Amino acid sequence: MAHDDVLEHVEEIVAEFDLLLIDMNLFQAGRRRVLRVLVDKPGRVGLDECAGVSRAIANAIETLDLIGGAYTLEVSSPGIGRQLSTENDWIRCAGRKLEVKTESEEFVSILSNYAEGLLTFEDGRVTDPGSVLSAREAI
Repeated sequence: MAHDDVLEHVEEIVAEFDLLLIDMNLFQAGRRRVLRVLVDKPGRVGLDECAGVSRAIANAIETLDLIGGAYTLEVSSPGIGRQLSTENDWIRCAGRKLEVKTESEEFVSILSNYAEGLLTFEDGRVTDPGSVLSAREAI
């Protein structure tokens, strides 16, 4: 089946677990295909949640024969150093300390909220995500 078919099923499963799909990549590694799924939620996703999503995705792949042949499934949360840019990134990072570079400044602050298309930080900054040149979780 096509990448879009796999994506559609993965999105549904992730949503059933009340998680956010951060990224999905289906690629060839030697003779084996690899399906890498990154999930998260505000407050952080746990190991048990990743395991549950992994079991559900594997069951759907086997039942619906979504990936022909051998494959490896990897389900995890994104790392701290990952670049933030999507709406799901902003939603999941509420309450987390971010390193942000905009067109006019660089700062480190805790993201209080993402609402109505704006990022609000604990230090009082309000930023349009479109002006963010780079953002990552701070250690």
